[in-house]
Amino acid sequence: MVLFRHVAKRMLRKKGLWVFTFVSMFGFALVLSFFNSTSTLNASIGILDRDGGLLAERLIEEAERFGDVTLLRSTAEEDTFLEGQDIVLVIPERFTEAMFQTETPRLAFSATEGSDAALVEQALNAHLSRERQLLEASNYDLTVFRTLMDEEPSGGYTLTSEPFRESVQTTARTQAFLGLLSFVMMSAFLQFIPLFVADDRDESIYARLFAAPISPRRYIASLTGSFFAVGTLYVLMLLAFSSVLYRDDILPHLPVLTLLFLAYLGSCLAIGALIAVSASNREKANIWQISVTMAAAITGGAFIALTWLPDSLTVVGRLLPTYWFNAGVIDMYAGRFPAQSLSVLVVMTLIFFLATALYLKRRPLTT
Repeated sequence: MVLFRHVAKRMLRKKGLWVFTFVSMFGFALVLSFFNSTSTLNASIGILDRDGGLLAERLIEEAERFGDVTLLRSTAEEDTFLEGQDIVLVIPERFTEAMFQTETPRLAFSATEGSDAALVEQALNAHLSRERQLLEASNYDLTVFRTLMDEEPSGGYTLTSEPFRESVQTTARTQAFLGLLSFVMMSAFLQFIPLFVADDRDESIYARLFAAPISPRRYIASLTGSFFAVGTLYVLMLLAFSSVLYRDDILPHLPVLTLLFLAYLGSCLAIGALIAVSASNREKANIWQISVTMAAAITGGAFIALTWLPDSLTVVGRLLPTYWFNAGVIDMYAGRFPAQSLSVLVVMTLIFFLATALYLKRRPLTT
């Protein structure tokens, strides 16, 4: 309890942590709002239709809402399709047939740098989700599907009451904001915890608190409890301000998003604790935390959406918690409960805390 109060009080008094978070949150929100306001979402879209079926035609009609559509022809050099087009969409063979057989075919997107491809891709994938709803309602019968298709406009068949294009832009911006928050959160805790422990080690505080070296169990229990208590307050603050900035996209998902943030908090604390006890000095701790934070952000979707990252980077990202947090956000907005992401984050937390305990057995803080 003495160590719990000691850690909690010192962390709450660290003004730099809270100032860094506030400035980062509002800065990111302003930057994302600026880019959103300058984006016209009027992309040049090239579509290679290898299916030619009913659902492919409806997908092309949907794409026309977001820019000028050009139908492309297949050639031996498919990478030349991008020439003159901001975005290229390839509709695979048997697309309509697969949809009517309850399968989920994957669309292939390519884009030039700086285009609105992420928004368009999200919009068209959302359109496919609505098509699946119609297919389920028609029991995958073509005649019934055509009837429902004709009645669709009068039935108010929309995702939200606001214009669909605006909804897509808002959700994409919110996901980008949450991705950036994952970077802020890891950066804050991985920087603060090692420095906190280094200060106490230099001042021999642990040696004065206990007559004998701190046991791994006692240290981890105290440190975890106090940091998690203050970290929960930190998470609540992030959620509160996110709700103010992006109310319509945050509040409906608040329970799931809270679970994701708390699971992510646990993994950040675990990594920070391992760096704190294993780094022999401040310089090493600083190098390690910067390396881990940047690696997690680059490969985990904090800076670039996971759907745009190459497989070579996501392989690395899966080893770090930021990837699973942002993957959970994607699942959440797709209407799926992020059970896998939550499970992986919990397992990562346990593994890193176990590594910390094993290291402390060999090298207690008071030595």
